[in-house]
Amino acid sequence: MLSKVATAPRALIPLLSLASALSPFGMVVVVPTLSELGRRYGIGSAEAQFLISAYLFGLGAAQPFSGLLCDRLGRRPVLLGGFALFVVASLGCFLVRDIYWLVALRFVQAAGVSVGTVASRAVVRVTHDEQGTASAMAIIAAAMGVAPVIAPVVGGLLSGTAGPQSVFLASAVLGAVVLLTVWIRLPETRQAELTPAVNWKTTRSDYRQLLGSRVFLGYTLMFGFVQGAFFSFLAVGAEVFERDLGMGPQAFGLVWGAMAFAYIIGAGLASRLTRSIGMHRTILIGMFFACIAGGGMLVMALTSGVTLLPLAALLALLTGASGLVIPGSMAGAVSYRPEIAGTSSGLSSAMGLVLSGAFSIAAGVIYTGAFTPIAILVALSAALTALTGWMVRQPASLETRER
Repeated sequence: MLSKVATAPRALIPLLSLASALSPFGMVVVVPTLSELGRRYGIGSAEAQFLISAYLFGLGAAQPFSGLLCDRLGRRPVLLGGFALFVVASLGCFLVRDIYWLVALRFVQAAGVSVGTVASRAVVRVTHDEQGTASAMAIIAAAMGVAPVIAPVVGGLLSGTAGPQSVFLASAVLGAVVLLTVWIRLPETRQAELTPAVNWKTTRSDYRQLLGSRVFLGYTLMFGFVQGAFFSFLAVGAEVFERDLGMGPQAFGLVWGAMAFAYIIGAGLASRLTRSIGMHRTILIGMFFACIAGGGMLVMALTSGVTLLPLAALLALLTGASGLVIPGSMAGAVSYRPEIAGTSSGLSSAMGLVLSGAFSIAAGVIYTGAFTPIAILVALSAALTALTGWMVRQPASLETRER
């Protein structure tokens, strides 16, 4: 049974969407400035990439702790504290003139903003039933898909007019807006009567149960694998466009921006389909199309080679399929133990991020100019996503009753 907080209005969803979107915005807004920041700090492009790596590592390292604190202290104070840390770190990034401090503060930025996605999932799970959670997650996922489209545009405009450091000031301002909105509008949703006391024994027991749950691991692996499919291409996408299609980074940016809209469409369909046919069937549809896209990309690489229209169509299908799968995978991961939804969300997010990041790293290692190895990696990731459907075939609620 849900508590009285479950009657909270759907008006919370836009706020939670904004809180979740701040994380990808903070990561991607710096991308157009990397070359200029490299020149300003006297480092090469490879070293400038540490500004992205430090952010990703900060997210992965902090999310489990953010989730744990959400369950122990409450979602509202953790959100407020995390976003305050993000604002302070963003201001620090704007002011510092040493690359080592900048990299360190990017880690702190990510650690602070990591609370957004984690706490938002926990709030949604407490205020909705399982199907409603998946539907709400689809809206949040769509917002998270918009952020990486807007962020490079904002970053490029700011860098060209006010210098590359200005993107950090913009992040601080946006973070302050989110912080103020959360402080004014978000009530506490933690169900204190269901939350165990804070001690290492209960924490260890929570993690052991989550890691021992086939359903929790299945949804977490699903989230990581389906993201890994398009991360595999994203890692080398600009180079593929240049080598195989003779097109520059601007063309790649336009095509990849269109992929974000495909993701938004997929997430929107996920919200509608979940209400009509259920979460699990919606996920299966998404898995089917992901496998079609991954297999089609491999067939294209082995037969006709890389051409623009088939590649763009397959990428759009893959990204739209991800939009169908990801909301359900996020909802499923936090539905196994609703009373520790924050802990579940943090652990699942961190594991999924590490897994999808591993596919991105693998793509960079195996790519030597030939597209076929990348197509194999994309197809493998899509196939592994489909295999996780077997792991989650039993609803989380049923597994909970049987334990």
